[in-house]
Amino acid sequence: MKYLNKRGVVRPLMGRFDRGRHYRQVLVIPALAEAEYLPLTLQSIFCNEPESILNDTLVLVVVNNISPKKDVSLNQGELKTYIDDNAATLQWLETQSRSISFPLAWIDASSPGNELPPRSGVGLARKIGCDSAIEFLTRSNQTINLRELIIFSLDADTLVSSNYLETAGGELRKNRCGGGIIFFTHQQADTADGQYAIDAYEKFLHYYVDGLRWASSPYAFHTVGSCLCFTAEGYLRANGFPARCKAGEDFYFINELVKTSGVCEIRNTTVFPSARISRRVPFGTGRRMADALLNDKKDFSVYDFRVFDCLRDLLSTISVHPHEKAAPILSSLKYPVTRDFLEHRKFPVIWERFQRQYKSADAVVSAFHRWFDGFVTLKYIHCLTENVWPRRPLEEIPASAFSPEPQLRGG
Repeated sequence: MKYLNKRGVVRPLMGRFDRGRHYRQVLVIPALAEAEYLPLTLQSIFCNEPESILNDTLVLVVVNNISPKKDVSLNQGELKTYIDDNAATLQWLETQSRSISFPLAWIDASSPGNELPPRSGVGLARKIGCDSAIEFLTRSNQTINLRELIIFSLDADTLVSSNYLETAGGELRKNRCGGGIIFFTHQQADTADGQYAIDAYEKFLHYYVDGLRWASSPYAFHTVGSCLCFTAEGYLRANGFPARCKAGEDFYFINELVKTSGVCEIRNTTVFPSARISRRVPFGTGRRMADALLNDKKDFSVYDFRVFDCLRDLLSTISVHPHEKAAPILSSLKYPVTRDFLEHRKFPVIWERFQRQYKSADAVVSAFHRWFDGFVTLKYIHCLTENVWPRRPLEEIPASAFSPEPQLRGG
């Protein structure tokens, strides 16, 4: 397989699962110092119904950490705590594999000699799990249908509904997309302040996706790594998870999924990510909770809704005028800052190239969206935020912000 030969990072699977079974699904869980939470996550998974879906699903835990000898820039005391916790997790998995009837495997990317390389993180852990699962299943079953093989991405402190495996896998196969984003709601926090913080953060996440959807962006999807599922074919076409990401691997991976094989929303089952504090990643839920509760950063501001009006104006103009030259398109845009952003990114040259390469309007627009992807969209929104409309408190955003014709009030 070309991807595995060129890009694959494969490790051996450990465990007492049936290695001759033709699994239809794999659930990959990266675990770094999760001895306290992983048992609850696995219990949640093994409560899924019907039991037949569990027998068809290989649960794969990637226990991982970086070697303390190879990256002295890390807090050595904290890293030793992680390593000791991982050792306990590996021992627990060994014990569990003797007593449960469902397929449970793991990869040891933690013990001396097996660690992740320096400056890597959860992106590589997810990649190792997915690559290794695909390699194992295709090696043992040469006739496997990669479009039918579903891979779930979860976190080791996340719970799931009892119909998670059956419903999400079934909907993804039915929709024929390369990937799916499963509906989520965070677990309850331990304190009132914590609950306020996680509620505000969740509103921020929904607000951003609602804004993208209102603007008709094809990248209007949540990018939460524990809420992902995808076909093996979709995974390979997107070139897998980026290995060098300590965080944000889900964002970049979904960005490529949208371009290469499409993404759908799965709303008939639920994933419950943790609301706990974590400082192990530079951004995301855990870091935002840490900032709110430990650093007293309770200002949960959001992007001004007018940035989404700018985006909507841009995307609408492109879709309506795919055969226009760059100059008329730029002059027809409502906001000068959009023109400046596009010119800075060499839009006139790129747009001319698209029109030479593609004859149909749909093909030109599709090429634009592959160029102006989820990452560029975020940079554009940041540009508007830094130069025109700063963030503002969520409660200041009018309820009509994403109505058909919003009232763009304020300075």
